[in-house]
Amino acid sequence: MEFFILLLVLLILFPLIPYLFFYFKLENPINIKKPSHGSFAKLSNGKIFYELIEPQNPNGEIILLVHGFSTPSIVWKGVIPFLLEKGFKVLAYDHYGRGYSSRPKIKYTKEFYLKTITELLNYLNIEQKIHLVGYSMGGPIVGYYADENPKSVSSVNFIAPAGYMFESKTDTNLYLKILNIPGVSQYISVVMPSLMYGGNSSIELSSNEDKNRLSQQDLNNVYREQMKYEGFTRSLLSTAKNFNLFNTKKMYQSLGTKKINASVIWGSVDEIVPVDGLKSLKIDIPNIKHKVIENGFHDITYALPSKVGPFLVEQITDFSND
Repeated sequence: MEFFILLLVLLILFPLIPYLFFYFKLENPINIKKPSHGSFAKLSNGKIFYELIEPQNPNGEIILLVHGFSTPSIVWKGVIPFLLEKGFKVLAYDHYGRGYSSRPKIKYTKEFYLKTITELLNYLNIEQKIHLVGYSMGGPIVGYYADENPKSVSSVNFIAPAGYMFESKTDTNLYLKILNIPGVSQYISVVMPSLMYGGNSSIELSSNEDKNRLSQQDLNNVYREQMKYEGFTRSLLSTAKNFNLFNTKKMYQSLGTKKINASVIWGSVDEIVPVDGLKSLKIDIPNIKHKVIENGFHDITYALPSKVGPFLVEQITDFSND
């Protein structure tokens, strides 16, 4: 009898000890410090880290960059210079729970993400129409925003947008489905947080060919920084449960009726958000301009910015001249 009691105790302690070790190792997010660049905006749900960058020769247009599920606004580092060169003012920010932004204990719903954009624009007193660029999960976020605020948007531009993954026959998004399993997802989020975003213990760039790419060191540093604070994996878990990453087709269809200028760029071998969705996206938004990067993976925004940046500049410039 004593043996079975001891065995039961060991079975409980075996998974519990690493969970408690990693949980109490996490730092309080109130200790997040602003880096040497950027600013904090104090909004209703906490501080949002953002950068508002002025070009040398402004053309009067503003572009809002919205990143995806787990990698914060550093993904735009190689793209931003192309936008500034053409005179666009650029606004980029970290979602709550990511990067240097606060980690509020709240449901990370569609409404939550849209409210953040509205509050940030109001905080910065931006009242003019803006160009939106959304990468991965940022795609449906800017899509929803444009659909609900068409008079405030000059164009909406997507990079490998989420929302059509239900059409894919692959199982590459299994990790997102795992996040919806009670108990299991919470344990993984603390003990094996890298599985939360489908990565390994380190995030490896898919290509080194682009001289303007984000450096591997910068990418590793930002992940180490955001993962050391409590609330990063919690925000991913809540997003997976409360924000439909797989099927936002109805939103894209509604957006297509608004006749807002739109473009999309995608990698041909995207392993996270398969390019299969492009076929449906072109039907749902008939006027959308599109380009596929051959041999491009999901990280095209920061691995191949010299292909993504010029495409965005070309499309947004044309939209501005319409």
